[in-house]
Amino acid sequence: MPNRISSTRRSLILGGMGAAAAIGLPQFARAANAPIKIALVTSLSGPFSSLGESMRAGLELFLAENGNQMGGRPVQLLIEDDHGKPDEAVRKVRKLVGQDRVDVICGVISAAVALAIRDIVTESKTLTFIINAAANALAREAASPYIFRTTKTSWMLAHPAALWTHEHVAKSGGITLASDYAAGREYVNDFAETYQKQGGSLGRQFWTPLGTTDFAPMLMNVASMNPEFIYAFLPGADAVRFLKQMKDFRLQDKIRLVGPGALFDQEDVLPAAGDAGLGGLNAFHQSPGAPASASFVAAYGRARNRLPGEASTSGYTAGQVIKAGIDAVSGDVAQRDALKKALLDKPVDTAFGPMRFDPRNNQAILDIYINEVRKGPDGKPFNTVLHTYPGIQDPGPGAASK
Repeated sequence: MPNRISSTRRSLILGGMGAAAAIGLPQFARAANAPIKIALVTSLSGPFSSLGESMRAGLELFLAENGNQMGGRPVQLLIEDDHGKPDEAVRKVRKLVGQDRVDVICGVISAAVALAIRDIVTESKTLTFIINAAANALAREAASPYIFRTTKTSWMLAHPAALWTHEHVAKSGGITLASDYAAGREYVNDFAETYQKQGGSLGRQFWTPLGTTDFAPMLMNVASMNPEFIYAFLPGADAVRFLKQMKDFRLQDKIRLVGPGALFDQEDVLPAAGDAGLGGLNAFHQSPGAPASASFVAAYGRARNRLPGEASTSGYTAGQVIKAGIDAVSGDVAQRDALKKALLDKPVDTAFGPMRFDPRNNQAILDIYINEVRKGPDGKPFNTVLHTYPGIQDPGPGAASK
């Protein structure tokens, strides 16, 4: 295979390497001076490209702030575009493991991509940090001893959203509406299960293809039903179009809209949706108004002149967690078991808050915020924390993934 760098792959050599590493130092010394290879696998093209760019920006900011080093060694960051497609991700990850011989893999936006690469990284014993994909299965039947997840599961957002909605919005009369793919199905099913266990009742479920541009037929049906609330999940540009069309149909002020945080993402949805996002409620592990994120929010604002959303915060947080593990083994990433033990034994301070990992599945245990989109000090929509559900833990192995 040619050695040139393709248009979909960049290799950033971060940090200096002494020339002495190449001229006769003992093997252990050469290893200590060699860069740690970390691969970011994310979507830089396709339907999740804006999220992928934000994720990359968050991780690169963290590395720059830390002198491009972890455990006393320089870091080489390899970036691969999975296009949001499982087959492309499998090809890229096989190359990263077999040819590039990376020490750590992180990233992944799509749940389908995360599940597709699971066996590859497990069989190769490559430490992998899933930092955005929410598939419940990765904390349950598909959990791997070599995969840490520094983000939520679908259940971890849908469950508290249902608790809050039942207690504070309405005990009946709601409907659900979501993109018809794995993530949408999972969020809706988990919300409905918790809501109904609280004694609530839900009406019709609406499903729409990913990439829908015209929600008018669906919204006419919704308007005729006049529900108490809608629990909805649509990602990225779909969310922007949906929010704007809810406003166009004059439903924004009539029907309470609730969803996971992606529906009202601070960086990748609200700037484009504008005032159409106001009034929305969401359950999320990320909020620019949460105290734990204050220093990152300020740094990200200086770097990119914007507020961070989930993807950028996930990239930054992944850096914090990976560095904590590598620092604990003084840069000797071959000590996988010791690195894993360090992460399981002690919480890591992150932009999401103190992060503990469940030893059953290496799944992060997270505080979940109930945010309401209100006008911030600058008059722009801002995810404002109303309530915090502390230490939300996925049911884990043994629970059914729907």
